[in-house]
Amino acid sequence: MASELTPQSIRNLGVYGVIRNAEVDDSLIPDGAVTEVVNFHFDRKGVSTLRPGLTTLGATVLTARPCVGLFNAQSGTMLAVFSNGTSAAIYSYNGSSWGVSLTDGTASINVRFVDFGSYTIAVNFMYNTYSSMRFWNAGSTRHWHFTGNPINPQQMWGYNPQFGEVYKSKIYLAGDNFNPSRLFSSSVISITGNVTWNPIVDYVDINPGDGENITGLKRYSSELEVFKPNYIYRFRTSGVDPDPLIKIGTRSNESIVEGKKGLYFFHDTGCYRYSGGYPEELSRPISDVINAIPFSQLSSIVGWNDSDHIYWSVGKLTISDVNTSSTWANVVLRYTESSDLWTIYSYSNDIRRGSIYNNGTSLTRVVGTDHGVVATHNLGTTDFGEPIKARIITKYYEIDNVVNQKVLQRLVALCEKAQGVILMYQVDDSPEWNTINDGQLRTYTTLFDDIHAVFHRIRFKITVISSVEAVVFKGLEIIKGLNEGIV
Repeated sequence: MASELTPQSIRNLGVYGVIRNAEVDDSLIPDGAVTEVVNFHFDRKGVSTLRPGLTTLGATVLTARPCVGLFNAQSGTMLAVFSNGTSAAIYSYNGSSWGVSLTDGTASINVRFVDFGSYTIAVNFMYNTYSSMRFWNAGSTRHWHFTGNPINPQQMWGYNPQFGEVYKSKIYLAGDNFNPSRLFSSSVISITGNVTWNPIVDYVDINPGDGENITGLKRYSSELEVFKPNYIYRFRTSGVDPDPLIKIGTRSNESIVEGKKGLYFFHDTGCYRYSGGYPEELSRPISDVINAIPFSQLSSIVGWNDSDHIYWSVGKLTISDVNTSSTWANVVLRYTESSDLWTIYSYSNDIRRGSIYNNGTSLTRVVGTDHGVVATHNLGTTDFGEPIKARIITKYYEIDNVVNQKVLQRLVALCEKAQGVILMYQVDDSPEWNTINDGQLRTYTTLFDDIHAVFHRIRFKITVISSVEAVVFKGLEIIKGLNEGIV
């Protein structure tokens, strides 16, 4: 004999972020998690909020061309590097528009910057040439120099370092193609503010016998971390690890980001945090998403951060499960440091660089895209005018028990700013998604009656296409149904 179905509250979605079914079965996934999410975040605890958008900073810099460098020079001037396919140029932002600052760089290579004293140094602007380093003083002359005091890059002619970092009053360079495991250093800055170079003497070879080349440099705490694809060496001026104590590295210098709790980076096997001991893997909850990243994209992953989040742009992914295979465009993985949870974003364009931007009155984050634009990140309600498409899928709920057949008859959806939201459900092993009545959420509380969804287990999906104020989905209340027992 049928009995009343036990009411079920499906709330607090996102308290545990996204936990993928490839890693944890529904029976073990906590009620406050979702199994799929695109373009929602969970910063407001207990609800799922549509992410903000991207808004162009100034105007298009170079139409349809990729950003290959981005830097907040001397914490005041925004620099961006774009390649036109033949050559590259550095552009500077004056607060309202972009202008060319330096031309004739090598096309389609990563340009990196370091601040030293009152100067900004561009590393790898001209690859494999005698003038690969340039320096610039934002406070006085606007010209870039490849010779002379105070940086004296001419003393490094004949070398083409790709990576740079400042550590204990010296400039360190690495990535020379003839010496791929060599770490070069300048002199200590003099009382007059100058440095000199003697690359024949002032270098350390970072275990060239390990079969890998240096792929990144990052200062952290009292160490200079030297990255290779599968190793990290810790350099402390008086010595370096003779053998790799950390057998996890990165293929992408741009994936290395310092956050509140440590140094974050992207390895072939996932996202890691280094805080002085052995790196901690963070990305198990989204393991199948990590595994979907093609090997060819690992070296081009880029990261950035804000006050509580680490972002990694990983490109286009094809995600498969038992029923479907779908392509996710321009994917960004977002990790929240304070609550240790993940969400996933997808943008209208591929993000190729990220940086802080200090304009003198406020701190924002900006990103450089693959189509010639630098944008303010997390600003506005669209991606360059394109609506934001988003979805959330819950785990399966058995309700009472999985053996009995149930019938869902009535539920209530709770949603702030509900415009454009559609509610759907999926039962048992069916690959089909069904709308509940017409599926539309119209007000804060939307009652769905006369549903008649027959199931042993059921899960729900909400989708939205929005270009207005952010949707805030608060959950579902199953208020009426039948438990038909074993059928």
